[in-house]
Amino acid sequence: MVTCPACGKENSESALECKRCRAPMREQEAPAGDADSLGDVCRRCEAYNEPGVRVCTNCGLSLFGEDAAAPGDKTPPEAFTPPTRVPETLSEELRALAISDEEAEEAGLTLPRKGAALDKPPPAGPAASGRRPPPAPVSAGKGATSPGITLAAQKACVNCSALNPPAAKFCFDCGTPFAKKAAPAPAPPSIQVDAALGAEVYEDATMESPPLAAPEPLAGDLPVAAESVAEEIPEEQAPPFVARLVQEGGPAQGAEFTLAHLENSIGGSAAHIGFGDDAFVAPHAATLAFVDERLVLRDEGSANGVYLRVREPVALEPFDLFVAGERLLRYDGPVEVPEGVDADPPFLGAPRPEGAIVRVTEVLSGARTGRTCYRSAPSISIGRAGCDLNFPADALLASRHAEIRFGEDGTALLADVAEGGSGVFLRVRPQQPVELQAGDVLRVGQQQLRLELG
Repeated sequence: MVTCPACGKENSESALECKRCRAPMREQEAPAGDADSLGDVCRRCEAYNEPGVRVCTNCGLSLFGEDAAAPGDKTPPEAFTPPTRVPETLSEELRALAISDEEAEEAGLTLPRKGAALDKPPPAGPAASGRRPPPAPVSAGKGATSPGITLAAQKACVNCSALNPPAAKFCFDCGTPFAKKAAPAPAPPSIQVDAALGAEVYEDATMESPPLAAPEPLAGDLPVAAESVAEEIPEEQAPPFVARLVQEGGPAQGAEFTLAHLENSIGGSAAHIGFGDDAFVAPHAATLAFVDERLVLRDEGSANGVYLRVREPVALEPFDLFVAGERLLRYDGPVEVPEGVDADPPFLGAPRPEGAIVRVTEVLSGARTGRTCYRSAPSISIGRAGCDLNFPADALLASRHAEIRFGEDGTALLADVAEGGSGVFLRVRPQQPVELQAGDVLRVGQQQLRLELG
């Protein structure tokens, strides 16, 4: 007898493995090429075993025993039941299939009390149609004294008429889903009215109550709805008298612009009086407004501004702009001219003006500086020839066209000294309205307009 080194069981001397634990009884020589083997597959359970393992790690069969299959044998292995899996008895299978009371209640099944007889299976409805009847109720399987389970009122499938548990969502026989039950409509709330408060009381109170007035809108409220009465927009008042502008010179000579509003804008194409083709006119250059039976002109502060023809000598302030002929000039006011540097010999130069010195500057296109004239009292003359500032090439200038006259107090006046010439235009100071009269002439960009009243 040979004792198993693993479990101590006595085995015959010829035994290759223990008949209890199937452990190998003796060491066997590994077949040739075992060093290079990648492992072995058990011929019984087809489990993979790593190289060097002589007994299957799954079923315990010797991998190199005498009953091992030959290398070329293709006979399939016999069916094998692992030693760890023991066939269950019928009672154990039924016990595994049994459900708890909570599961039965959720599925809609009824559990009779102990000792009660099992309900008879319902009549086989689908027998006539050739379909198999539903399975009979099964006992709980918890021993001889455990209660049985009976099916409650079952529902039939509309497709195959097979009976199914009430909680089934689809037929267990054909798979047809059951329609969901519609939720019951909520019952209307019951309202109880005290008998002491009769309906006539409320009706009389409603009939006698005065109509509610519309609430006054608060600050920041949205506009009222369309059905509410909208406030009427007051119509614009007509100008107190008739006035129009007539264009002088240019291809549109003689065109008239009626002042139809209390405030009339002059500027680009979107203005009341628009000159969209003139690149020197701003979108809103000036405004003509009727104020207290008067018509006033206001410069809106654009780059080129608006100019008004001088009727009589007007006061000049430093940096005022005026137009004489085709020349744009700027009156800079009194300036200081530094004294010359003492040198040997002294530098040559024109005689220096005596007294206070003022400067008049020519403004070229693009806001650049042209000629500059430094003079002192009593005046500075501008014209084509024989003046302090001469522009012989300007055909719109007279020989003596304009003068800047200085008073004893240092004030300066701009005067038009040419008779019947093109005139002298002084820019209206921004945001300082000037009252207009009939016959006044305006210059906006390259446009010249004459005011007519009545």
